Amino acid sequence: MKKKVQRYLLLGAAGLVVLTLVLVGTIEVTSTPKFCTTCHYMQPYYNAWKHSEHHDVTCTDCHFPPGIRNKVKGKFTAIAMVANYMTGVYKKSKPWAEIEDASCLREGCHTTEALAGKIEFKPGVAFDHKPHLNNLRRNKKLRCTSCHSQIVQGEHISVTETTCFLCHFKDSRYSRPVKTCTTCHAPPVKTEANQAVPYDHTYVLNQHIDCQKCHGSMQVGDGAVPMERCSTCHAEPDKIDQYTNVDLVHQNHVTDHKVECQTCHLGIQHKSIARTNEIVPACSSCHESEHLEQLTLFTGRDNHRNYVLPNPMFEAGLNCQACHIFHENSPNSFLDKVTVAKGESCERCHGKGYAKLFQRWESIMNEKASLVGNCIDQLQQAADSPALPTAKREQAQSLLQEALYDYRLVTQGNVVHNVAFSDTLLVEAANYLREAETVLGVESCTPDLSVYSKRVPSECVNCHYGQEKVQVTAFGIQFSHDIHINVNKLPCSTCHSNQERHGETIITRAECLNCHHTQDKVSCEYCHQTQAGFYEGTLPDLDLESGDFMYQGDVECLGCHAGEAGDPVVRPTGETCLNCHEEGYDELVESWQTEVKDQVSRLQALIQPDETSPAPVRTASVRRILDLVIQDGSWGVHNSEGIQRVLQEAAEQIRGD
Repeated sequence: MKKKVQRYLLLGAAGLVVLTLVLVGTIEVTSTPKFCTTCHYMQPYYNAWKHSEHHDVTCTDCHFPPGIRNKVKGKFTAIAMVANYMTGVYKKSKPWAEIEDASCLREGCHTTEALAGKIEFKPGVAFDHKPHLNNLRRNKKLRCTSCHSQIVQGEHISVTETTCFLCHFKDSRYSRPVKTCTTCHAPPVKTEANQAVPYDHTYVLNQHIDCQKCHGSMQVGDGAVPMERCSTCHAEPDKIDQYTNVDLVHQNHVTDHKVECQTCHLGIQHKSIARTNEIVPACSSCHESEHLEQLTLFTGRDNHRNYVLPNPMFEAGLNCQACHIFHENSPNSFLDKVTVAKGESCERCHGKGYAKLFQRWESIMNEKASLVGNCIDQLQQAADSPALPTAKREQAQSLLQEALYDYRLVTQGNVVHNVAFSDTLLVEAANYLREAETVLGVESCTPDLSVYSKRVPSECVNCHYGQEKVQVTAFGIQFSHDIHINVNKLPCSTCHSNQERHGETIITRAECLNCHHTQDKVSCEYCHQTQAGFYEGTLPDLDLESGDFMYQGDVECLGCHAGEAGDPVVRPTGETCLNCHEEGYDELVESWQTEVKDQVSRLQALIQPDETSPAPVRTASVRRILDLVIQDGSWGVHNSEGIQRVLQEAAEQIRGD
């Protein structure tokens, strides 16, 4: 009997071991992703999993919480699901898979310590897991799968950006939409590591300018929840009646269960409306649309001409309110007019000096438009003549209408909305006018816009239109942009760079001289206009009476400034004069310079008020004389008699002698 009991115990133990091995083997085999597809209709999910970052993680590692107990429980749940399928219970409810946070945060996977701190979600966008996992968001506890979901076609447990946008951009009574763009986006600023920045936002950050001031709304869609979406999951009226109970709905769907936000909510897109039809504010409810020409210039899209020449600011995603203040942003009443942008509006973002560009655009382009407009009027009178044959009249009228279209688009649209496009339109209008003149057989009135059409090279023309007309002082001498840009065809990058700040001058005086002083024929007056004016006695602001006596003797600049072969142009000293003049002439030159310097110092003291001055005297003409003498740099050598006399007369004028 004892042996039989031992035999039964041994068989039972062996059977238990075999059963355990079979059970464990069955659990392992049925846990493989491939086996899951034998029952579940999940081939697209299986294919996405194989190519995802989780391709070495089995389904049950995520879908069952950690621990053998949860795995066994999951297997019995699976058996129950098979029974439900066989009995048709699935016809009444939809199968639903949820992943607990514990599955994601288990040891060896994504621990909470590994998720602390900011990461780069994608280029230019930062993300921090910590506030999303530890803090309530919209008064609700988020789960890992609140953001990492399965709704992106072909991807498995990927971050769904539309979920982010719903939370951050949809208004609710719990929180306002995120207005601080720098929470996620690092502002584009120029650094040593990143020089390719279209617009350096350092000034904007320093001035604390709201991003939406320029970029406007970055939201398309409102994330509403149509009530009919509830019936896609729920058939019970009592559940659908909870539609307005926002707390309960979000607690049940977001915190307690994993339901994709897009299952209920309409999507919200996070993008600039400046690239959509929403670029123009919704003013049509009160006003007729009066800004079509401005919109056409700004966007650079003209169907009539089949042009696409957008303003760089439009391409950067800016809209109208970047420069204009609308009713809702006005500090005064609603009835305040929309603010007309001026040059000062540009300086709010671009800094001091940008208003000069604005004024230059208006000045040059308005002058061109005026010439085109006057010619249109003249040719229109000729085309209306009854003596003109009908065929020619119709042909001329057609050409004039085309020219008039371009002219009105520029003048009514305001050239500052797109200077480069406006220039193209006016040149085209002039071409139509020339054709009309040929048809009419009249004397030409079409302006020669070539004198205005000298263009700044490369992309700089978008802002620096008309820069070739600007003369500045560089290294103490007059600098002409026209000579360098249009005559010598130099690119802007020869002298300017964006490495540290936009448009900084990088060329040195020595580099300028390496070019100019090595030319076969040096035209000194191109650069040294002030010096040449003193020497020749032709400065328009001063009555020098005559040029220097050496100029009258036909002595050219290089007569004194010529150097050796290695240094072809030099600054002469008193000793240089002794090459042609007798002994002692160097001391005479030094005496001229000393006298002129003393005169300048005395004159500066007269026009600069101090504690002893009975009344400050401010004379613009005297200041202009001093500026020219100092800019000349020769301290009287270029025309000693004329300079000393002009300074003496200025001093007498100040003293009232």
